[in-house]
Amino acid sequence: MRGIYLFGLLLALAVVFAFFTSVDKSSAAPSEVIESQEMNHPGIVAELIECRRKKGVLTVKVRVKNTSSKAMRVTWGDVKKDVYLMDEENQKKYFLLKDAEGEFIYSGAPWDVSANTSKLSWFKFPAPPAEITEITVILPEVAPFEDVPIEDK
Repeated sequence: MRGIYLFGLLLALAVVFAFFTSVDKSSAAPSEVIESQEMNHPGIVAELIECRRKKGVLTVKVRVKNTSSKAMRVTWGDVKKDVYLMDEENQKKYFLLKDAEGEFIYSGAPWDVSANTSKLSWFKFPAPPAEITEITVILPEVAPFEDVPIEDK
């Protein structure tokens, strides 16, 4: 009886091992770039990779890439006034959301980006109305990301 139990356990482990080793990890492609802009720092590029509306919140994700051969310090300036969305159709700005303690909801900065690497940054805004399907993303040290499609989730 004990041998059957042990055989069943080994068989289950073999199936689990076979499943996880057969998963093609190369198919997990990095997030697609919606729009890319050079920043005001030589060798730094900001890639907007997500603009998603869900449950009244719009999340923007930006990958900051350092294409230079030295580490660079990146900051988002004064997020209170320098980071926002622009609804050009309604001529309205949307500033970062705040948490219960009054802190802005974003991934933070400044931080160093090593040579030839990237860092991910994200921001949470109140979502514009459902009829707004494109938005302009304003971040300091980079030209505006204009006509960014909003993905509804």
